[in-house]
Formats: sequence, structure tokens, C-alpha cells
Amino acid sequence: MDQAQHIPLRKVLCLFLLLLGLSGCMRLSDGKPPGPWHEAYQPINDAESEAFISLALERAVAQFGQPAIPVKQVILRRSKKLPEARGYRIAENFSLTECVDSTNGVFAIYLAVDPGHANYFPLLGHECAHLINPRILDWYMEGLATLFSEQVCAETGRPWGNWERHFSRTRRDPYALSYRMMRELQEQFPVEYSAMIQFVAENGKGPDKLRIDIDGWLQTLPADHRDEALQIISPYTKVLQRRVSDRYYFTVPQAIRVSP
Repeated sequence: MDQAQHIPLRKVLCLFLLLLGLSGCMRLSDGKPPGPWHEAYQPINDAESEAFISLALERAVAQFGQPAIPVKQVILRRSKKLPEARGYRIAENFSLTECVDSTNGVFAIYLAVDPGHANYFPLLGHECAHLINPRILDWYMEGLATLFSEQVCAETGRPWGNWERHFSRTRRDPYALSYRMMRELQEQFPVEYSAMIQFVAENGKGPDKLRIDIDGWLQTLPADHRDEALQIISPYTKVLQRRVSDRYYFTVPQAIRVSP
């Protein structure tokens, strides 16, 4: 998130191949950095951040279950290019969780702000939720991760940046809408809510891009509770469906699609 312009969380990443315009007279290379992508970005070496990641992952596992890929190592990066990578056409100032090595359980978390920024730990908490399954790329997952961020920040006594005010007021930001939708679902279904992340399906963009199978989750609810869940989801569907992209999917529940 570009904090100066209040761009929504993770909106600017556009995968790792996003091209940037020329900056001044610097000539950008058409190639990619040698080696893993995270090596082109500034490392964050911070004991408090490492402790926070450990605690947040522990809380995420307790709430949502074991990660789809066991997490053995988390590499933390500020998403600003190192001096030696300035000439490459790669994005900056995004937040993202990436599986670097699935065999050895190595992940990289990129953050759009520096340690000490008001939104640093809120962003880090959000990205820690994605460690459970970084292949889920949809608005249900984004709302879940944002809500998790709020709760883990509260548990650790950290302010939730400027997010509470923004997410409570805006009517158009899909991150805010997905957060409010998931907050309502958790309040109404505190037990069943956490299982949602276990219901996934391919989103049609390839095997590495998954979506929450909302209909699969709804079928686990008793019929009367299912209707309550649909009433919560329904007001958010039009806006979130309009914000579907290669990066974020959204499934409108079947019962809403066929309703008159």
C-alpha cells in the first residue's frame, strides 16, 4: 500500500512482472533480477517483527488449521529495490506473501512500509494470514486476512494503524467491504467461520490460483443458518464482483445467483 495516497492493501502488486515507467534518465533493463525475486528487495532484520510473525502464525494455525505448505522459514522484505536492482523493471511498495520454496517451506513476506510506520504491523498481520495458503487469491480471503490482522494486533497490544477508521467508513474500497463482510460472518458463525479457508477450488486461472469455495462452506451450515449467511454476503456481492481481476477472484453464492 502506498501510504501517502492510501491505495488499498496489496492493490499495487500486479504480480511480480508489473512494469514501471522510466524514472528520470535511468535506463531500465528488460530482464529480471538474477536469482530469487526477494533478493532484489531490501531486507528487514528486526527481532520484534520476527517475534510477531511467530506469534501471528501460531494464532493463524490455531484458528484456521495447518498451512497448506508447512512454514519452515519466513524471509521479510521491504518492497523497495536494492541499489543494485534499480535498473530492473520490478514493482515497489506492495505487500505480498509468496512461497519461495514449497519443498523446504520457505516463504517471503514483502511489506509496503518501513518498520515504525503506523500500518507496519497491521500489514504484517494481514500477510501472516496468507501463510496458511498463499494460493488463495480472492476477496473472501482478503477480508479474512484483514480481520485476522485486526485481531492479532489487538491481542499484541498494537494499534491497528489508520485502518479502523478507513474500513469502517468507505463504501467502495473492496478491502473494506470484504473485511466487513467477513467480520459479520465471524460474529454470526464464530465456530463455522474458521473452516471456510479449508474449502477451496481452482479459479480458472491455473492450478496455482485458488478461490474460496463459498458454496462448499455454505453447505456445511444448517439450512436456517445458511440463509443468514447469504443475507450477510448478498449486500457485498455487486461491488466485489466488479473488482474481480487476475489477482482477486470472487464467487457469488449459487443461491444468490439464481434468486429472482
